Order: sequence, then structure tokens, then C-alpha cells
Amino acid sequence: MNRSRPRASGIVALGAILILSLFPQGARADARIGKFTVIFAEGVFHRNGDFVIPGAVRGVSNDGDFRADRAFGNYQRQDVTLVGHVVLHQHAVPGHGPAQPPMTLTSDQLRVLGHPSVYTATGSVVVVQGTRQLHCDYLQLNDTTHDGLLRGHVMAQENDRVVHTSEVHYNTLTGDLLVPSALTGFSSDSDFKADRAVGNNKAGTFTMVGHIVVHRFNYGKANNSSEPLTLWCDKLDIANRPQSVYTATGHVKVAQGDRTLVGPVLRLNDTTHVADMTGGVHGEEKPDRTFDAAEILYNTQTEDFKALGGVKATFPFRRGAFAPTPTPSPARRSSAPTASPNVPPSPTPPPGPVPHATASAPPSM
Repeated sequence: MNRSRPRASGIVALGAILILSLFPQGARADARIGKFTVIFAEGVFHRNGDFVIPGAVRGVSNDGDFRADRAFGNYQRQDVTLVGHVVLHQHAVPGHGPAQPPMTLTSDQLRVLGHPSVYTATGSVVVVQGTRQLHCDYLQLNDTTHDGLLRGHVMAQENDRVVHTSEVHYNTLTGDLLVPSALTGFSSDSDFKADRAVGNNKAGTFTMVGHIVVHRFNYGKANNSSEPLTLWCDKLDIANRPQSVYTATGHVKVAQGDRTLVGPVLRLNDTTHVADMTGGVHGEEKPDRTFDAAEILYNTQTEDFKALGGVKATFPFRRGAFAPTPTPSPARRSSAPTASPNVPPSPTPPPGPVPHATASAPPSM
């Protein structure tokens, strides 16, 4: 065991391993090796490549920096583990692809193995980039396949939108996203749950599958006075570009207050606020109003409603506000007044007409 300070060549080798592993851009550009610097006070190195840095270690490059309480590994196998209060910063270098917001990763431990590398962060993992935050217990990224895996109390947040699940698979090159387990989420005006999900972050698409329930709060009239809207379906496709469009299929049901709509397909444009339900629609409004139509158009803000194609509506009749005029009871003789010889008696008024029942307006869905 050699407990003396490492030679300069050892420092350069260790620096190359640490930095190239921790910064993928550097790992793909060997010419930049000389620009990386790793700084530590003391290290123990062995001939077989094993090393231990028992104290604070930090590194800098032209595209980021890192620090940790200590480090160990084997520089011959390109196996490095940073331990304790790990903080990694990375920012885009001008001229190297599309500009990206700076990224910060924190964790209890970060292991980097091989070149190209596999990164494994464990313990209170947090990744922050722009308005996005990612929390999990375990994060692994393969720099060869570009596949990422997140496990354990996964939470993704962007602005006021938050999603919780237990596992996420993500490809940083293609943008493909897979959530194989149950997920829930919420924002300032909605919440949802589903059995699983797939999507593509670059294309702006996301599909939830299985036992989907979505609530939208303060969703309706412009003054936000309408009751919450609830959607149930088997599958919900979300396209965020160029406009946010939601397409629900499979046992679709929408409820708002006492009103419900049921049909095979519902398409909602979140920009125009127009919902189009097709394939044969059945609507109800409690207690006893119903209608059926081939298609309905409904504006979720103004609540304007239009039914198209073979519309059939049923709703109750209400009695009119007027009743027949009652016939006066005959006066008793003992109390009947004496008729004036000059004034003829008034005839008994006939019954008044019975008005027709008035129908209430059809339900506004």
C-alpha cells in the first residue's frame, strides 16, 4: 500500500476517469482530457488500480463541476464512486447542440462505471433543470444505450404539475418514456390517476392506460363558477403540440354536477375548450332528463351545447301556473239575500279553460 501522494500521472489518470465519466460530453471528446482538473488533499493508490480519497474531492471542467465528501474505486477498470453530499453541475457548451438549461444533480452516492459509462445515483436523488425537478431513490443512466431507469418514490415536477409513480424508463436520445406502474398527478386545476403510461417527451405525446380518472377544477364558465368536471375512460391520449388535445376512448363518461355524457370517443381541445363526443352519445341530467344523439359539441367554458344527428330527448312535463276557476257553492236559502226587483241575479261563472302543460328546456350538457 502506497500512502504517499500520487504522482502527477496518477492524478491525470484519475481526473480523466472521474471527469470523463461524470460529464458525457467530455467522455465523447477525448481531445478535451487535458482541460479537466480533479482536486483533493490526500489519496491512497495501489498498483492494481484501487484508490481511496478519504477527504473532500472536487472537479472542474469547461462544462461543469462536481464535489463530494470522499471517493473510491479502481481507475484501471474506470470504476469511480463519489460518496456523501454529492453535487454535480453541468451546463451546455456553446456550439455543441441545442442550448439546454443548466442541470444539477444531488445524491448520497454516485457511481460511474466504464467508458462509455453507466451512472448510478442512489439516496435522495434530485435532478433540477430549468423548471423541471426529478426526485427518486435510484437513478441509472447507460451512456451507450441512452436508457435511463428511475425507481422508488419517483416524483417529476414542472411548474405546478406533479406526477408520482414507482418506476420510469426513459431514453435520453429518442425521448421515449414508459411508466409501467400506477401513476397519479395533480396541478393547480386538476388531478388524475391511471394504471400505466407511455409517451415521447420530444414529440410532446403522452398516453395513459387503464382505469383513468381525471378531475378538472374551476373548469367551465369564464368566471370559474362551474362545478368540477370528471372524466372516466380506458385510454387517454394527450398531444401537447401544436395545441393541447385530449382524446379519450373506451367507456368514456364525463360528469359535471347532475349532468353526464357517455359515448365511445371524446376529443377535447384545451385551447378552444370545445369537446366533441362521437359514436353515439347518451346524456342525462338528474332527476329525469335524458337525450341521445350521434354527436355532441360542448364548450366547457361557455357551456354552449349542440346535439347532432337523430337527436331524441325525453324530459318531464310541468303543470301550468293556472288552475281551473272553481264553481261557487250554492248559497243557503236561510242566508240568501233578497233579490232586488230591479236587478237580475248574476249567472254562475263557467269553469275556466285548462291550460296546456309547459315543457321544461332540454338539459344543457
